[in-house]
Amino acid sequence: MVSLPEYKNVGPLLMPPRKNNGMIPEVILDLKAKNKEEAIEELAQVLFESGKINDREGYVKDIMNREKILSTYCGSNIAIPHSVSEVVNKASFAFGRSQGLTWDEDDDLVNFVIILAIPQLKEGEDTVHIEMMSAIAELALDDDIRKLWEDATTEQDIIHTFN
Repeated sequence: MVSLPEYKNVGPLLMPPRKNNGMIPEVILDLKAKNKEEAIEELAQVLFESGKINDREGYVKDIMNREKILSTYCGSNIAIPHSVSEVVNKASFAFGRSQGLTWDEDDDLVNFVIILAIPQLKEGEDTVHIEMMSAIAELALDDDIRKLWEDATTEQDIIHTFN
């Protein structure tokens, strides 16, 4: 297991409050995808297989429609595709690592994709997904965390950085 930088360690957490509300990501250490759509499809498949979404094709369509509005490439070789979707059973996310895939024509190659599955909320429901998105985006832009992702040899190494 890779070790976390000491200055980031705050008790059992990297930084308070918990970055993702205790959610454990699905992880693919070696994405086969060569482009944005393939990466989204591959990560959607693991969310589907784990029961986090109930319609893979519908979820991919929702994500791709969101991408048409504004690309989710964040810089630093990271993309965080996301969409609110009625096919999401439970707020969750998946992490994929690539040797470099094409996101959008003008972007750098993407090495890390974190796809967020956000359910439709009913009035008065908790907006945990907004906190999740913010915390994951902040984490993803941390140079030390990206280095840990790059060096990780197991899924657990990746999971550890999110909890």
